[in-house]
Order: sequence, then structure tokens, then C-alpha cells
Amino acid sequence: MAKNKIIEGIVKDVEFPNKCKLIDGDYEYDFKGGILGQKVAIKRTRGKKAKLVEVLEKSDLEEDSYCEHSNRCGGCTYQTFSYDKEIEYKESLIKKLLDENEIYFEDYKFLKSPTYEAYRNKMEYTFGDEFKDGPLALGLHRKNHFHDIVNTPNCNIVNEDFNIIREFTREFFDEKLEKYNRMRHTGTLRHLVIRRSSIGEILVNLVTTSSDFNFNRYYEDLLKLDLSGKIVGILHTFNNSVSDAIIPERVETVYGRDYIYEEILGLKFKVSAFSFFQTNTDSARVLYSLAKDMISDLDNKVLLDLYSGTGTITQIFGQSAKKALGIEIVEDAVLSARENAKLNNLDNVEFICDDVFNAVKDLKYNPDIIVLDPPREGINPRAIKNIINFDPEEFLYISCNPVTFVRDIEEFLNRGYIIENLKTLDQFPRTSHCEMICHLIKK
Repeated sequence: MAKNKIIEGIVKDVEFPNKCKLIDGDYEYDFKGGILGQKVAIKRTRGKKAKLVEVLEKSDLEEDSYCEHSNRCGGCTYQTFSYDKEIEYKESLIKKLLDENEIYFEDYKFLKSPTYEAYRNKMEYTFGDEFKDGPLALGLHRKNHFHDIVNTPNCNIVNEDFNIIREFTREFFDEKLEKYNRMRHTGTLRHLVIRRSSIGEILVNLVTTSSDFNFNRYYEDLLKLDLSGKIVGILHTFNNSVSDAIIPERVETVYGRDYIYEEILGLKFKVSAFSFFQTNTDSARVLYSLAKDMISDLDNKVLLDLYSGTGTITQIFGQSAKKALGIEIVEDAVLSARENAKLNNLDNVEFICDDVFNAVKDLKYNPDIIVLDPPREGINPRAIKNIINFDPEEFLYISCNPVTFVRDIEEFLNRGYIIENLKTLDQFPRTSHCEMICHLIKK
């Protein structure tokens, strides 16, 4: 079969998180981004791998689009589903994943997010163009096209303040500055990152290469926008690296402060520009309440929280625990976590800035409970044995990637732990992602 040949067919099988199969005669192709039952056009790239080119006919599962950008924007996956249908579809994919990996729990439940609109508290927009050499765009990557950027003026998974700031920024710089070109490594404008807390505090971070341009007028006009929330800080991050990631080579606080405050379950958290925090605050409240309910008794227990971020779980659990220690590799997050503990008057909570793999090798600590909330790639395979070697009575594993969750959980089951509770929470509505919460105890 020739490379780059366009093939049409029906999506016959889907695996979490949106890995699709199409059969064409004797050939079977794997690609991402389709929905079960759709008629699609794909292009073979290498071997059995292919790339989605176009959706030719909708699946019977789909309805009319709930977002005007859904045909082009790559930010969401299920904007053509009602929310109930989306939950059914995701649940079927998760159950299939669990069954195929022989992970069974009789009382397993898949839970909805409290809200599926205007829920995101952070967005990272990219400057670019919607087509080659087109006008300035600022938004998300086009579906299945890394270099094209889609303007998203009416995105429905963010508060309207995000849409206002994004569009103002795009209009302000249009024809004033060049977008950064990822191929030629020229131009100035790279990213716009916005955080907004549930109490209405907004942090705006403009990311550019080094430039002689005077940005003061942009900062001044930004503060004049009619928003429902309030901008409490404006940052300017300078990034001259060739990587498409945001590398904070130099960060200037040009207005206010470099953090916002968030409130969850009676605690206050300082969230800085580059630290991790759950992107769905309403659902995070559900997540942490579920997690706390799974641990029957925290009194006089010693807690170890690995991949602790800004220390949210460490402190929520630490309110009841005898002692709690959080370990996180991002220094900015650890500094925020320590300040948050002081803010919440928790003197039994401590934090270490280190890679979990390094930290657990020689850590002199005897936890009763270990909480794990690793990044999407899961627990470092070299660290997982050392983590289990602490031999606590309980583990609580929170995972934003069910695929790495099922890989990791096998290690715990093989070492004599059993699943006491297992739930999935739709932490990321309209996308293909969700959150796993698993409580493990010794046999």
C-alpha cells in the first residue's frame, strides 16, 4: 500500500483515549481522533499508522455540534455529543481498557464533572496563522495540524474572560509584531497563558522572544478590559529556545503579582504561573472529596504525597493526619506549597523539592498512607518498586492518564495490594481525557 494514499472507511473499533481502527480489505490502520461509527478519510503515514484527514459522515452517536469551532479546533474531542452521551462513550472506553488489563472492581463507577462548560481555569494559547502566511491568529492548534492555529473567539469550555483577553491580545498585536515561526525560528509572539481562579483572580502571562518592542501600551490597555473577574498580575516571559514548550528563560512581573489565589474545601492556595494545579476547579473539589472519603481514618496517620504539585492533597489530607510530607520536582510549585501551608496554618506539613525517583531511594520515612498523583506519563518505572517498598497499609493513586494507570497498577497488585475502591471522574469534559481514583490496601 502506497504511503500518503487516501483511504475511506468506517471507524470499527476505538480504544481509550481515542485510538481508532479502520479496516480496508486486508489492511488495518491505526489513527487518532475519530469516533466509533464515523466514516472518515485517512492518509497512511508509515506501516499500519495513519492520520485522520477528514470526517466524511458523522457517527449515529453524534448530534449537532455544541461549539462553532469543533470542526477545526483540536482542543476538544466530543463537542458533537450531548454530555450524557459523552459520559456513556467515555465509560465504555474505560471499561474496555480495564477489562483488557484484567482490572476488575464490582462497584466501579464513572462520575460526571459538576460542570462541562466554562470549567477550565487555565488556557495556553499559541500565536500563529490559520493557514500559511495568513493573518495573525491566537488560539489552539488546528485538529490534526501541528503548525496551524485556530482562533477560538467563542470557546465554551472557558469563562468569557478568557475569550475577551485572547481576542484583545490578538487584535492588539495584529500587524504590529510577527508571530514566532517554528521552522525558521524568527518572529516575536509565542504564547499567551491565562489563569483564572474560581474567586475571579486572573493572571496573564505573555510569552515572546527577546524584543525591542515597547509592550507598555498592551499592559495598560489589558487592565482596562471589561471583565467579570479582576486581573491581579501580568507577567512577561522571554523564551528564545527553539522548543515549542514555554521555557521561562526570563520572567518579569510587569503588574501586580505573579500568582492567584484559589479556594478548595476550606483551604486557600497560592497558584503561581508555572506550577501545576487541577484545571477544573469544580471537579477538583469532587476529586479531593472522593479521595478523602476513600481513606477511612486519617487521624494519627503519617502521609507521604508524591508528585505533590502546589501541595493541594498534602494539605487537604494533612488537616487530619498526624504528619504529611509532599515531594515535587518543580521548585516554583514547592515554594507555593510551603507558602500555602503557612497560609492555612498547617505546621504538620512539609515539602521536599526533588525528583520522586531520587527522593524515595534513601528517604527515611515511615508512611501509613502514600498518595500518588503523577503526570500523564505515570510513575517512573524505575521508581515504582522503591515506592512500594515503603510497605504502607494504603495507597491512593490518582491518575490523569488511564493508560499509564493500568500499566502501573499491575505492579501494586503483583506486590500484594488489592483494590478497595475504584472510580473514574470526568475531570476534562469535551476532551478524551478523564481521571482515575484508586484506593489500594494490603491483602
